[in-house]
Amino acid sequence: MKALLIVLGLLSALLIVLQLVMGLLIRNGQASLRTAHFHSGSLMVLVALAYIALSLSAILSRPREERF
Repeated sequence: MKALLIVLGLLSALLIVLQLVMGLLIRNGQASLRTAHFHSGSLMVLVALAYIALSLSAILSRPREERF
């Protein structure tokens, strides 16, 4: 589970940077990247939501420490 969370976290970060770069390229006049920008944005949202859901379930499934 920990390895999956690390991979999803790294993939999320990479996709976010890719979105930023493609957005800047589109803004500078390369409109041919619009479809790729849309599809990678959709993928970024799916990966980020999967990462958030798995991270929250991993955090909530840990046993609580008892303090005296």
